[in-house]
Amino acid sequence: GAALASTGLPLLNMRAEAAPVLNPAPYPFPYVKLEPQATLERGYKSFYEFGGCGMGAFDAIVGQLAELTGYPYDQVPVQMLGSASGGFGAGTLCGSLAGAIMAVGLILEPADAKKVTADLFKWYKETPFPGYQPEIKNPTTVAGSIDCLDSCSEFMAAANVTMADDARKARCASVTGETAAKAVELINALKGL
Repeated sequence: GAALASTGLPLLNMRAEAAPVLNPAPYPFPYVKLEPQATLERGYKSFYEFGGCGMGAFDAIVGQLAELTGYPYDQVPVQMLGSASGGFGAGTLCGSLAGAIMAVGLILEPADAKKVTADLFKWYKETPFPGYQPEIKNPTTVAGSIDCLDSCSEFMAAANVTMADDARKARCASVTGETAAKAVELINALKGL
């Protein structure tokens, strides 16, 4: 033991440092007004950056708030939505809706979050996607459903593409940005911003 101690190995000389103490996060999290257009653009880019619609939509909202306000948003990992793409791999709820709704749940009380979720679902089922098309021009389709399988299948049939096609990816990147932007628009309206 004495021989090891005299070698000055860093592991033996380490001092334990206390982790920073964070106050419990308030609920709901504090909110500052986000701009729908900036959210739309970030959601589109985040789809590609994070590799999916759920993480893209969540980052479009929570990532912006983390940059603008820091704590507590900077403590929530975007990767928690890593399984949301492809309707959670089962063609169910569109991941962009899941990401946006998870963000809404941090920002609003449950009763308000339920209202925004219902409004977001209605909007999604009726909206021609993609509206935002910065790179690839695609035909627009109305899903009539909140499920990824229905939404993507409707589009892929109209565009004659597969899931692996760049046109389908661009369409879903657009849906990601548009869904996050709509969620922000609904939050802003509810908060009178």
